[in-house]
Amino acid sequence: MADRSKAQILVVDDDPIICKMLGMFLTFAGYDVATADNGVSAISHLNRTVPDLLVTDLNMPLMSGVELISHVRSQHPSVPIVAMSGEYQGDAVPASIIADRFYPKGQDLDHLLATIASLIATNPVHKSAQEYRARTELDS
Repeated sequence: MADRSKAQILVVDDDPIICKMLGMFLTFAGYDVATADNGVSAISHLNRTVPDLLVTDLNMPLMSGVELISHVRSQHPSVPIVAMSGEYQGDAVPASIIADRFYPKGQDLDHLLATIASLIATNPVHKSAQEYRARTELDS
């Protein structure tokens, strides 16, 4: 069972090693983490639970990260999104990607952690999402 007092993060990457590594790193940092191996699995997860933040790879089979981001923006516009890829360099989000931040794979994980913490801290919906999840859990 998830700890409802922790911010929830959904990590999406088709590389199982990246998913596991990021999941463990973010869990150790104090987050409640779920993982999905592609955009289709991520949407299935989002239909059950809306996370406080999404971290997604851009290049995946079945549904690209760009398509996933577009879906999340239309269905859950308040969820902050960190896009990641090894194909781009620098911190700037590539112009065609509607994510809040960009993380170049291979960069220091502390940079990713700081980015996530900043997005969650500045998201006014985070507190209400935690309260909603806590009420839902009590009702079930």
